[in-house]
Amino acid sequence: MNLDSQKKAALIIDGEFPVNKKLIDKIKSSDMIIAVDGAANTLIDNGIIPNVAIGDFDSIDSSGKDNIATIVHMKNQNKTDLEKTLDWCIDHNYLCLSIFGISGQSEDHFLGNFFIINEYADSIDCIIYTDYSTITPCIGKTTFKSFDGETVSIVSFEQENKVTSTNLEYPLDAYKLSPSARAIRNKSLGETFTIESSDKVMVFQIKDKL
Repeated sequence: MNLDSQKKAALIIDGEFPVNKKLIDKIKSSDMIIAVDGAANTLIDNGIIPNVAIGDFDSIDSSGKDNIATIVHMKNQNKTDLEKTLDWCIDHNYLCLSIFGISGQSEDHFLGNFFIINEYADSIDCIIYTDYSTITPCIGKTTFKSFDGETVSIVSFEQENKVTSTNLEYPLDAYKLSPSARAIRNKSLGETFTIESSDKVMVFQIKDKL
C-alpha cells in the first residue's frame, strides 16, 4: 500500500474526547473529520464541525445534523457503528487514519473497539491517539520514534504471534506472544526501537503526562 498517495483523515469514536490541546489541534487541522455516530455531538460541543457523520444515529442530536455536510445513515444492525465507518473509509479511499475517542465510557465498547481496529488493520493504516498513549497497530517490521525510558507495551490479539524487538530493556526474540499481559510495561533504550511480528500487534507508547 502506498500510503503517501492515500487521503488522510481524523476519525473520532464516541468515547473519551481528548483533553490534550495538541490532540484537539490535530483533529482541527485534519483535511477530513469523520465522526462515528454520537461523536458528532462531542465534536460540535467542542466547536468542531465534522465533514462526515456515519452510523444509525441512535445517539446523535437531531439539531446537530444540520451543521454536518454529509450524513451517512447505515441501519445494518449486524455491524457496529465503528465497523460501518471503517467500511465507508475503505470504500472512499481513506486508508490512512488518525483515530481519537477509542477509550472511555463503557468497558465493553472500549475493548470491542480494539478488536474491530485489529480486524481492519490489514486494510487501513492508522495511529490511535489518547491523552495517555499513542497506539499503533502493525504487522511485520516497524521502527518507532521514541526516547530513552519511554514505556512501551505490546499487545497481540492473535495466538502464538512471534515477536522480536530491538532497543527495548527486555528484548523479545521470536517470542510467542498470545493475548496476555506478558509484553507490557517494557522500556525504550533510545531514540528508536523496532518491533517485528508474524501477525498483527498493537504497540502502546505511554505518555508520562499530558
